Amino acid sequence: MAYSSKKLARFSLYLAIALSLWVLEEFIPRPMPWLKPGFSYIAILLAMLDFDIKNGFAIGILRVFLGSLILGRLFSPSFILSLSGTIAALCVMSAFMISRGKFISLIGISIAGAFTHIAVQILVAGAIFYRIDAVIWLLPISTIWAIIAGAIVGIITEQVAAIQSTMKNAKI
Repeated sequence: MAYSSKKLARFSLYLAIALSLWVLEEFIPRPMPWLKPGFSYIAILLAMLDFDIKNGFAIGILRVFLGSLILGRLFSPSFILSLSGTIAALCVMSAFMISRGKFISLIGISIAGAFTHIAVQILVAGAIFYRIDAVIWLLPISTIWAIIAGAIVGIITEQVAAIQSTMKNAKI
C-alpha cells in the first residue's frame, strides 16, 4: 500500500481515532463486562468510505493489536476474543459495504457488524475457554445490545459521513 503523505495522514488519523475510542471505552460503565458500545467502528466505517474496504479492515486489525498492547492484554484471552470478533465483523461489514445504498444503509452495516462481533466472541469463548452451552445463554441479551449499539454507531457514522461529504463538496 503506497500512500501519498496526505492519504497516510488521513489513514493515521482514522487509526488514532479508532484506537482512542477503543481504549476510552474501557472506562465507560457497561451493563455487562463484555458489552462495549463499539464506537471505534465509527472510524473504521468512515475509513472504508473514505479509502476502501481494505484500509478499513487494516485499521480494525491494527486497533486490536495496538489497543491490546496499550492495555497490556496482547495475546491474552480478551485479545483472542477481540481479534476474532473484529475479523468476523469486518468480513461481514465489508461484504455488506459493497451493497451499501442499494440494499443496506450504514446503520444496517453497523448493526450486522455489531451482531457478528458479539456472536463470534460468544462462540469463541464457548469453544476455547468454556463449554458452548455455558455461554450460549449470553446471545439474546448480547443481540439486543448489538442492535442498539450498532444502530447508534451507524447513525453517528452517517452523520459524520454527511458532514465530510459537505466539507469535500465545499472544498473546506
